[in-house]
Amino acid sequence: MVTSPPRDAERQVALETTYAGRRRRPGRWAPWVYLSAPVTILLVFFAGPLGILAVYSFQERSRTGDGSWTLANYAAALQPRYLETAANTVVIAVVSMVLLLAIAYPLAYLIAFRVGARWEVPLLLALALSDELNPLIRIYAWRTVLGRNGLVNTALEALGVIDAPLDWLIFTKFSVVVVLTASWLPYAVIPLYAAMKTIDPRVLEAARDLGAGWWVTFRKVVFPLTAAGFLATIVIVFIPLISDFAAPALVGGTSGRMLASVIEDLFLGRGQWGVGSALTFVLLAASGVVVWLSYRIADMNSLDTSR
Repeated sequence: MVTSPPRDAERQVALETTYAGRRRRPGRWAPWVYLSAPVTILLVFFAGPLGILAVYSFQERSRTGDGSWTLANYAAALQPRYLETAANTVVIAVVSMVLLLAIAYPLAYLIAFRVGARWEVPLLLALALSDELNPLIRIYAWRTVLGRNGLVNTALEALGVIDAPLDWLIFTKFSVVVVLTASWLPYAVIPLYAAMKTIDPRVLEAARDLGAGWWVTFRKVVFPLTAAGFLATIVIVFIPLISDFAAPALVGGTSGRMLASVIEDLFLGRGQWGVGSALTFVLLAASGVVVWLSYRIADMNSLDTSR
């Protein structure tokens, strides 16, 4: 005859199991411990320097300045020469971003749905490896491609398309746009690819079966379902793109000058830290406006899909 253990023994086992489970369960303070490291890094290396620049932008900070409080830096930042450079910066950055999206969306679509699993990872690795080359080497490589005696002019002259080298290929807005677009392409493709992998291929097949063309499929299906990837691409790419100073300095010339180059010259060349700080916040504000507009576009399209 089998006898069941006493109730006291069962109760003891239950209590020990419950106590062990509570002991293994993390306390309420655990999430704050996990978040403390990244939050501290952000405060020290991002918010801290940004706060210092904010203080400098309201002070007479230059080689001859005494550090007194003033609004003259923002008045100087609104001078016509700086506003013209800021407008030029926005035009170059927006055109580059539009070209990036125009190239990145089809490329991400091909990698996600067309090339097959065999080539998917190698193509992504190729994109990642293309960014490993030193940025200065990439920019100088474009100078050899777009220069007066570069590959493009040499090829066009050999084919008889032109009689003299095209001067507008280098040291213009065009060359800056080309270099920025090529430099930031991997960062635009990968977030869009990740967003497209969440789309069920049967949805695209259904759109084709219903007679939707490529543009209708993109506008009604692909873009709304990748709105999060679109916003991530804007945030990841546009802010560093609009603040790039290496490409304008090396291939931009006078017409392709961007605001980041002016800020660099104010800090390192002229020693006008106050005006440079004020222009930094002007550039940050322009970036914020574009990111906010992108968020609105992505939000509206995601709402249309949910309905």
